[in-house]
Amino acid sequence: MIVGEVVVVAMRWAHALAAIVWLGGGAYMTFVLGPQLRALDDQEVAVRLRAGVGREFGRWVNAAIGVFIVSGVVLTFERLSGPGATVAYGVVLAVKVGLAFWMFAIAQRLNRLRPRKRPDGRLAALRWQLGSPRLLLWLGAIVVLLAAVLKVLYDAALGG
Repeated sequence: MIVGEVVVVAMRWAHALAAIVWLGGGAYMTFVLGPQLRALDDQEVAVRLRAGVGREFGRWVNAAIGVFIVSGVVLTFERLSGPGATVAYGVVLAVKVGLAFWMFAIAQRLNRLRPRKRPDGRLAALRWQLGSPRLLLWLGAIVVLLAAVLKVLYDAALGG
């Protein structure tokens, strides 16, 4: 294996790990932790917990975004310079990248949300605007699907 191949393998691995962290963590937060926090009797504690966990998970998401951008640029150049890069491949890749950047924007908005105080002094639940954690998960699932489509398109163009 030459150095270029090692770099491509490392970038694919990093890209996949970032997706696992983001989508797996997001699914856990949305479908496991969220319902448990909503079921707590003390919603002020639940709001504080949700905010603290959200801040910490937000750090992981921000790291994943950095990994996605760096690895995505390397992988895009590697694929587009190869013999399997067709017009269809380019169109699907553009849609995938566009959805990824939409996800990045939603994640940044969600990371900036903070609990606010109600007039009675209690903390109010966070409101989701511009997108929700569930929308992020759906978009992430579509991006993963498009990655599989890209693999098939590239292999088909190579005659495989």
